[in-house]
Amino acid sequence: MTGLYAVTLVAGFVALLAWVAMSVVAANVDGWDRYDPDRRVGPWGRRVVAGLVGFGMAGLSATYAGWPTAAAAGAAVAGLVGLALVSDWLTRAGP
Repeated sequence: MTGLYAVTLVAGFVALLAWVAMSVVAANVDGWDRYDPDRRVGPWGRRVVAGLVGFGMAGLSATYAGWPTAAAAGAAVAGLVGLALVSDWLTRAGP
């Protein structure tokens, strides 16, 4: 299971870095607005990226803390859901 969590975490971080890079490029280069990830994949894409990172981080943390496999898997799922919800909460439009 450790390999699954590690691969998921690496994939999430790579996707997160790509998201940030494309957001910066879309905001600063004329004519590249269409490459903005918020426009291309929207909130569901953001949730997926956050969920990958949350799943990997929580799963690895629980595994290395010595939790049983079922508890580590539950923590990984909780991390997935939790970070996806936090990403929604942090990106909500202000008042």
